[in-house]
Amino acid sequence: MQFIAVPATHFSGEQLTAALGDCFTDYIVPFAPVVDVFVQRFTAEGMSLVDSCVWLEGDTPAAIAIVARRGHDARLAAFAVHPRYRGKGMGKRMMSALLASLREKGVRQMWLEVIRQNPAGVALYQSLGFEVRRGLCGYVSSPQSAPEGILQETDVLALVRRAGAEIDGSLPWVLDPLSLCTLPCRAWTLGHRAYAVISCVTAKPQLQLLWVEPRSRGRGLAREMLRALGQQFPALGTSAAVPESFTPLFHGAGYTTMAIQQYEMRITLRG
Repeated sequence: MQFIAVPATHFSGEQLTAALGDCFTDYIVPFAPVVDVFVQRFTAEGMSLVDSCVWLEGDTPAAIAIVARRGHDARLAAFAVHPRYRGKGMGKRMMSALLASLREKGVRQMWLEVIRQNPAGVALYQSLGFEVRRGLCGYVSSPQSAPEGILQETDVLALVRRAGAEIDGSLPWVLDPLSLCTLPCRAWTLGHRAYAVISCVTAKPQLQLLWVEPRSRGRGLAREMLRALGQQFPALGTSAAVPESFTPLFHGAGYTTMAIQQYEMRITLRG
């Protein structure tokens, strides 16, 4: 089998979405991307069409890699091999070529998230030199009894500027405030001391950011904010990209941990 690596710049949004859906067939988590959601989500995360790639066998997509860029860092936002080509070592060869290309372009380190319940995926990335940095979880709220009317809407961009400077890259890529600059979302505040951003990409809202200003920490405001959000947005969830060190906070606010959990992994490409 011969595969041709084609930059994602040669494909439309519809074609990339279709290729991604086809290559994720029979994946551990059902994945059926919608064009608008694909474009909004990956654009917000810094998708680089120049660095992203589709591998073709003839005219048929055999694999796809979506790469995001921020400065000298890159993230593997998605990588999937079509079922008919899995288990043949194709993934490692394709990823090795992709990493070599990114190294030549000056990328210093690359990040990704992989589902823990996907041992083949974890093993693939470890064989390429990726190392586990931390565990990631997702959470969903339970019915809350917090009083209504305590949350006020606030400006998203102003919050992104404040929180982003203080967080300074310490959160996983998809939760970094930088992802909120172009993502359809709304921001809320609790007494102008605790803040949250809820994305509106899909019909089901998702918690993208929870931030308490430094001088107001240690007073239980994050837990109170989570409870208020759970009351205003029933069954509010997060992505499975929250550092698992936050589990006590979410459990204390009445949230439960989702079944799917991930590892954040990183590889250094240049010293």
